[in-house]
Amino acid sequence: MTKNQNITNLISILGQIKNLRRRGWQKRQVTEPESDADHMYSVAFQTILLAPENLDIRHCLELALIHDLPEIYASDFVPGEIDITQKQKLEQAAACKIAKELNFPQLEQWFQEYEEQKTPEAQFVKCLDKLDNVLTASFYDRHNRSPNKLVFEFAFNAKTGILSTKYQKKDTYIKIINSIIKQTENEEKEREKKKGRGNEQD
Repeated sequence: MTKNQNITNLISILGQIKNLRRRGWQKRQVTEPESDADHMYSVAFQTILLAPENLDIRHCLELALIHDLPEIYASDFVPGEIDITQKQKLEQAAACKIAKELNFPQLEQWFQEYEEQKTPEAQFVKCLDKLDNVLTASFYDRHNRSPNKLVFEFAFNAKTGILSTKYQKKDTYIKIINSIIKQTENEEKEREKKKGRGNEQD
């Protein structure tokens, strides 16, 4: 493959991942939902802030920045939409295709590592992948980007996903999610109080 072809492929792949809107948010009618590129950047940024010292932070960033890349060819399936084995096959084939298009074999190896969840780096990034959904849902709720409340549903799903990992420090991220839920509940109670006081004045 020529250098020019590599550049052409890079332009296409980066453009597609920036344009690929996450379907979970679309299904919930979120206004201007994030793209896969937005999500992976967010996970990478959290990696910088939250990665424990015993992990290889550079490798965590590598996994964070490629973990959803195969979706440009395999599609962004929502949970339950497709058999998990079929989903894995489609995504692995897509990762192989992208690695060849970019002449970068490591990309396929990194994706396989992330999917197999055998290294602490992969397990850590998986926890952040789930946590990011809660952070994003909370942001959308605060800015009225969806007709329905999102954070409670996504917090439940995220905690289920995190607890299913083998990461030793997963409780750290469960606590962060619980604190987001607690804050949300307190804010809702405060709004109800203000609303009640407003009705009394009327």
